[in-house]
Order: sequence, then structure tokens, then C-alpha cells
Amino acid sequence: MPDIPLAAVCVLLVCYLPPATVLAVIDAQQHRLPNRWVGVLSGTVLLGALLVAVQDPALWSAVRTGLLLAAVAGIAAVLVALAAPGLIGMGDAKTLPAVVLMAAVLGGEVLVGSLLAIAVLGGLLGTVVLLVTRRAGARFAFGPVLLSGPFLGILAAPLVAQALGTG
Repeated sequence: MPDIPLAAVCVLLVCYLPPATVLAVIDAQQHRLPNRWVGVLSGTVLLGALLVAVQDPALWSAVRTGLLLAAVAGIAAVLVALAAPGLIGMGDAKTLPAVVLMAAVLGGEVLVGSLLAIAVLGGLLGTVVLLVTRRAGARFAFGPVLLSGPFLGILAAPLVAQALGTG
């Protein structure tokens, strides 16, 4: 099992989980991720990540990498949402940076596991929706899948570490 810093787990449980839960419930019910809650999620994760990095300087590298990856992923997702709104909703695009930052703070293997799990679970859910509705344009709430990423990444991290030869 990859070594996940306790301080990062605290950020996950205290800063990430409460607003992520609210967002997942709202998206499941209404198919939208309100800007106010996305802002709360993003702000609390950013603040928590920075506080963890100040408290444990060894985590600065993970936080710096997470910030860079979150910015790149967020910009790319917003561009995709603008160019092809049927592929990803704008709420999902704006939520992605907080998910990426949180997973990165937990560690590289967690980040990779998180992104893989989101892709696989999202693909499976999309396939089920397609089979049930028999409509190619059927939509489903992707927010709960996206927001579960850091938790799924923790579960997948040992497999990622084994595949990379680091665990």
C-alpha cells in the first residue's frame, strides 16, 4: 500500500468530503453542480492543501504538482465543455480541478488510480445508461462519479503501485 500522509487524509475528510457529498447529491437529483458549492469545494481543498504543505514541507512537491495538474486539467475540461457540451458538462469541468488537486495531494499512485477509476466507472455507468434507455444522447449525472475519484484512487493505489513497480 502506498504511503498516504495522514495530513492529506485529514484534508480529504474535513475539506473535501462535506462539499463533495453535497455536490454529489445535488447532481444526482438535479443534474447540475452549483457554482457556489463548486467554489466551496475548490476553496476548502486549496486551503487545506496549502496548510498541509506549510505543516509538512515534504508535501510541497505534491501540492505544487497537484496545482499545476489541476490548472491544466481544468482549462482542458472547460475548453472541451465549451467546444462539445454533450461530452462534459460545465459543472463537471469546473469541479475537475478540485478533484485532481485532492487526489494529487494524496499521492501520485492515488492520482493515477483516481483518474483511471473515474474513467472506468464513468464508462461503465454510461454503458448501462445507454443499454437501459437505448438512446445515444441519454444523459446521466457524472458528478458523483467524478467526486468519488480520490476515494476510488485510494482503493486503486496499491494496484497502480504494483503496475508501476513502486509498491
